[in-house]
Amino acid sequence: MNKTLKTINLIRLCMFQMGFGLMLGFVQDILNRVMIKELLLPATIALGLISLKELMAIFGVKVWIGNLSDRMSFFGYRRTPYILLGLLSCVISFVFSPSAAYEVKVGGTAFSEMLPLLLTDIGLWKLCIIFLMFGFGLQVATTAYYALIADTVPEEHIGKITAASWTLMVLTAIISNWNIGNYLKVFTPERLTQVAEIGGLITLCFGLFAVLGVEQRNVESGPGKEKHSITFTQSVRLLSSSPKTLQFALYIFISIFALFANEVVMDPFGAEVFGMPVSETTKLFKPVMGGTQLVFMLVTGFLLSRIGFKRGAFFGNTFSAIGFAIIIIAGFRIDMNLLRTGLVVTGMGLGAASVSNLSMMMNMTAGRSGIYIGLWGTAQSLAIFIGHSGAGVIRDLIYILSGNHMWAYTAIFVVEILAFTASSIVLPHISKEAFEEESHAKMTEYTEAANAG
Repeated sequence: MNKTLKTINLIRLCMFQMGFGLMLGFVQDILNRVMIKELLLPATIALGLISLKELMAIFGVKVWIGNLSDRMSFFGYRRTPYILLGLLSCVISFVFSPSAAYEVKVGGTAFSEMLPLLLTDIGLWKLCIIFLMFGFGLQVATTAYYALIADTVPEEHIGKITAASWTLMVLTAIISNWNIGNYLKVFTPERLTQVAEIGGLITLCFGLFAVLGVEQRNVESGPGKEKHSITFTQSVRLLSSSPKTLQFALYIFISIFALFANEVVMDPFGAEVFGMPVSETTKLFKPVMGGTQLVFMLVTGFLLSRIGFKRGAFFGNTFSAIGFAIIIIAGFRIDMNLLRTGLVVTGMGLGAASVSNLSMMMNMTAGRSGIYIGLWGTAQSLAIFIGHSGAGVIRDLIYILSGNHMWAYTAIFVVEILAFTASSIVLPHISKEAFEEESHAKMTEYTEAANAG
């Protein structure tokens, strides 16, 4: 492959997450806010439904797909078929999500009367299935996608590709949310459904354009690779018996929890504390915090080869914690200017920390990109699942006890600050060299045992 074509393919590969930015922005910001504010669903249920998209990873889908894509190809391609399978699953379920949300009947029901209705609400169960299907597609597609990046991109450029990919995803979420906010000034369920249908089509086009033709056929086939293949059961044993591997998985869990627990509460926070309508929240939180995050993702990504992953992550953790502290103060004072300042500072931290941690994740593969990215992705999804669903539980519990929305969101933001602090404490103990040494020793142990058998 000549250099020009390779560069074009890498640019196309960066564009894959644009469609996911559109879908996740819609689900986590707009549909989430509609379910809580307009449909009167408790945050525990609304955020629990959204967090179902991470449940498949917790059940092992990422590890299974990562290992499967290492070992099994279709028509000579190891990553592309899984990416396309996940993409189709996401798009189909995404298109049906708004109409299914309006079929849920428990909104506005008192807590004492809600439990019997939860068991018989067909709309609720339908929405559960849709989010599980969306989650399956998300986990399959992103695991294979990150593995393809690890396979294709030289180590010194992984930070740049990660930054560009995530920047495009955040930028797409910002632009799409802004336009959706304008369209939904006249808010109707029909318009919300139309947004999902058009968004699903755009996502499919982005995904196909970005991925098809990037992966070379049979590039990983041959005895040099096949002799290191291990079964799924052996993969799980490899991961669970390696202290350095589990240490990094713990670090990823804490870091991703800190990074993503906030993303489903910012729009409801604006609605319930500051009294903003849908059209205003969609134009504030994503453009201001997300826009700053976008800039610092790009800046950090292109500086990572100089400053290192750990310094980038530490910078991000520090600014994120400071930013959430400012947001708490702004909420108690109902100060819009201070809120904007807090969103900018938080965006700086989130941008630096997300690129640093994701780049570190794609570097810690020890030559087994599929299986290890599957593990890191599982830790990531578990963190997002607990972060999203836990935020809903905290919000409802503190609100019931205090009767004050601001105290409820303060509790969530304080947990975020503690998580960023814990991430910074664990960070110095991460060693790529020690991890790779342990991984190669374990892999040799398994392959020698297989050969002896």
